[in-house]
Amino acid sequence: MKLADLTWEEVRHYLKTHDALILPAGMCEQHGTHLPLGTDTLTAEYVVQRVAEQTGLAVAPTLNYGVGLPCDREFSGSTTVRPATLRETARSLATWWTGQGFRRILVMSAHGDPFHLRALGEAHPSMRVLELYEVELGDILQRQTGARHADEAETSVMLCLFPERVHRDRIQDFETPFHEFGPYLLHERRTPIPGSPGCQGYPSAATPEKGRLIVERIISRALEWTRAVLSAGG
Repeated sequence: MKLADLTWEEVRHYLKTHDALILPAGMCEQHGTHLPLGTDTLTAEYVVQRVAEQTGLAVAPTLNYGVGLPCDREFSGSTTVRPATLRETARSLATWWTGQGFRRILVMSAHGDPFHLRALGEAHPSMRVLELYEVELGDILQRQTGARHADEAETSVMLCLFPERVHRDRIQDFETPFHEFGPYLLHERRTPIPGSPGCQGYPSAATPEKGRLIVERIISRALEWTRAVLSAGG
């Protein structure tokens, strides 16, 4: 159920039997020349909805902005907030919710920026954070060993879930060696990556079937994590 669809009395009734809330964390960020800016948001919302259906947890409205790479400034439409801003926003939300009876806020994000995840993780004691792509994908992918950005993995997921949003004729492969990409990931280099169309990896190798397998694995992991958090009682 969606928190925003309920009245305050219905939420109070929900809190008689549940003390947890799921918060999808999205992003407005370039995803190469073939995927929409809202790719991370779409993925997080889809997974969260599947988890909510199987656990009975309520889903809060999506936190639509997060911390992005400074080198993405030149990609039109991409935007970011400062880590401190994201941290304080998440803290403000959690402070109100915990004051009403929510003891655990389960944050699920498909955006893996380390500063983004750290800000959410440090926001409030009630918050637990899961990066959805932190699953083993080496046996599914052909040209990569794990998820990167607008790559074989993300493009496969989008081909499975939202094929109408994927511009297949615009796919470009591009990869920066990790030793060169590291300073960008750590926000130490802020200038655009030379020649980059925005992706990191091989989206040309993406298929809907790979996407189906990845989505199943992500949902399975998210459910396992959610149940572990709930059973821990804190």
